[in-house]
Amino acid sequence: MHNAVAIVFVATDEAHVLIPALESLEASPPEHPLQIVVVDNASTDGMAERVRGRWPHIPVLPQPSRRGLPANLNSGIRATSAPFVMLCNPDLEFPAGAVDTLASFLEGHPRAGMAAPKLVSPEGDRRPSARRWYTLESLVALKLAWREGAPPPSVARSVYEDWDYVDPRPVDWVPCPATMVRRTALGEVGLMDERFRLYFDDVDLSLRMHLGGWEVWCVPGAEIVHCEQRASRSVLSPAWRWHLFSMCKFAWKHRGFGPPGGTPQVRRG
Repeated sequence: MHNAVAIVFVATDEAHVLIPALESLEASPPEHPLQIVVVDNASTDGMAERVRGRWPHIPVLPQPSRRGLPANLNSGIRATSAPFVMLCNPDLEFPAGAVDTLASFLEGHPRAGMAAPKLVSPEGDRRPSARRWYTLESLVALKLAWREGAPPPSVARSVYEDWDYVDPRPVDWVPCPATMVRRTALGEVGLMDERFRLYFDDVDLSLRMHLGGWEVWCVPGAEIVHCEQRASRSVLSPAWRWHLFSMCKFAWKHRGFGPPGGTPQVRRG
């Protein structure tokens, strides 16, 4: 019998991408039972009405005011009960089998706290799907302008460009546009840290998983399309400033950009 999977979408005036994401799940329903919930971050585009009209069985959680991504994700996590929780941006497309592959991986790897898919663009190009802990060199390079498709060496290493993305592997941290998390692991390490309004909340959760003795994996056999905007790459944009602010908050919280002494050993059993 398959474990149920909760899929938590957070959307802010993004009906134009959320509706296709839900349609893709409807077109190729996973074998694992789903609990889908949509957290409506005070949208004004009629998203809640459109979702309720098409899928009356999907709960829509309206927020009275706009909140940060971690706070909204936590609302969705608390509103569900499935043993696996998928933390999702709205701008996704779910090919057949992607959700099942991640859930089956967690079922077969009891110490895996997080499992992320291989993210691809709508054109099929691979997007960064796993990352090594940041270094000062890679952070500086990320904040500078560079030609798309030709990252500096420090950036290339940080996104595992030396990996062929064929077999699953444990990684330092994974971004959370479509990451599946084990609820029991969340119960041990805590939910999303709501002090991160945007960015670095996924780095923080991955690090707390490692420190708690859980594994963080990227599973390329699960492939999900992410129509990413990459707003944080625009120098001095609001998103760029949020990224910088969250980076400083993360460094203050953890006294650095990764675990002290390297990635902790995972306890077995």
